[in-house]
Amino acid sequence: MSHPSTPDISLPAFSASLPESYRRNFAPTAVAQHAVLARHREGTRPEVGIFTSDRPGTALCVIAEDRPGLLATISAALVLCDLDVIEAEAYTRRMDGAHNEAVDVFWVRYRDPARRSKLIEQATVERLREVLADLIEGKLSTPPPAMPGVPVATPSTAETVVRFIEGEDGSFTTLEVETGDRSGLLLSLSQALFKQRVQIVASQVKTVNNRVYDRFSIVEFDSKPISPARRLEIQVAVLTAIDPILEQQISARTPSAPPAASS
Repeated sequence: MSHPSTPDISLPAFSASLPESYRRNFAPTAVAQHAVLARHREGTRPEVGIFTSDRPGTALCVIAEDRPGLLATISAALVLCDLDVIEAEAYTRRMDGAHNEAVDVFWVRYRDPARRSKLIEQATVERLREVLADLIEGKLSTPPPAMPGVPVATPSTAETVVRFIEGEDGSFTTLEVETGDRSGLLLSLSQALFKQRVQIVASQVKTVNNRVYDRFSIVEFDSKPISPARRLEIQVAVLTAIDPILEQQISARTPSAPPAASS
């Protein structure tokens, strides 16, 4: 039975409200489990649950009211709950007469190497739901991408590729990132895009042999496409998020403004 404050969501209606890529990527069993989470979500609070998947790690689905910066907020909650992302996909569910809903899925593992082979416990899922709700409501502060006490190995910029893929209409809407994996990387990338006032419409994150392959479909906050003039600014922001050493190099190469002439 659906929650009284939540409209009934049939499985066909739920599936039809999501992009074709979502229907192509998930089996009917997983879609049904996602639909149940959407049916149980209350108001502006997120819903989080485990679903059936044969990919590595524990499969989690997060249903939340869509808004700019949501992926960064979810990534922050995962970091606070000591979880690493193996893969991730983000989708937007179009809602008639209501706010759009994000259907974001993650394949995660415990960050602690001693627990990485274990499936995520239900108590951790419940904690993640509460931490995410507190972050959304402003009761918790977003952590820095590099958590205290956790060493961060920054990849060489020679091992990193950040590029835009031109859309058929001539706009640049797909950002590709390939780099070395590290804990908190998705948080760093999503925060960097949010600070650039970029909205992530959809995303795919995949880790293979300690290499991360990310694709972000992005638009400006006002839903306009990313102009060619904005590409370099966004690329530098993403590179800096991946490798903070690069920021020091960029700052060193940027000429400082000449001192003001004395009167």
